[in-house]
Amino acid sequence: MNASFATPTATRIAAFGAAILTSAVVLGATVLGMQSGSQAADLQLVALDRVVVTSPAVN
Repeated sequence: MNASFATPTATRIAAFGAAILTSAVVLGATVLGMQSGSQAADLQLVALDRVVVTSPAVN
């Protein structure tokens, strides 16, 4: 049996539009999540420990 199925053009256009909309929503949410709020601007960065990384000799 040799069955072939072609997706209608309207369905392809609708899927493309949905993909564009989804991409815009995800990108917007990412940008919004990366924005600093008023509380985050008041916090100070404090380093509590000093980290020293060493590697053993290879030869």
